Amino acid sequence: MKIYIASSWKNKEDVTRMAKHLRGFGCIVDDFTDDSQGRFTFSLEDLENILDNDRIISSSSHARVIKAMNHEMSKRAFQQDKSMIEWADVLILLLPCGKSAHMELGYAKGLGKKIIIFSHNGFTMDDFEVMYGFADLITYSGLELFDKLREWSSD
Repeated sequence: MKIYIASSWKNKEDVTRMAKHLRGFGCIVDDFTDDSQGRFTFSLEDLENILDNDRIISSSSHARVIKAMNHEMSKRAFQQDKSMIEWADVLILLLPCGKSAHMELGYAKGLGKKIIIFSHNGFTMDDFEVMYGFADLITYSGLELFDKLREWSSD
């Protein structure tokens, strides 16, 4: 089973740990934080440093954001993430995360992928989202997550 983990760079250690467990379970995993197998990786901080060193720094924050979104690094990361979502059988949304990971979830669901929303810290009402109804599983249990993957593997 091919897994795409959608999350935040702030969760780098959790993403790495989850990828390791999933691989131990026999899954093929795309870990967006791991460049050891040719994955293009960069963080917003990396991009901001490049823009800071750019000789043409706009004083407008609007122009700076647009420049960042149109930067070659952003375009390359987008294409790779999109390609890996298309490749995957399952997308796991590892909470907490931001807008990008949630957009990845929506794209994956639109492609007919299986969706798991996982929070190892559990959930509070602050986590409530009606649109999480797209998920095939919402859990904070690693056992439940692996049981669902096992079930899907046998289908």
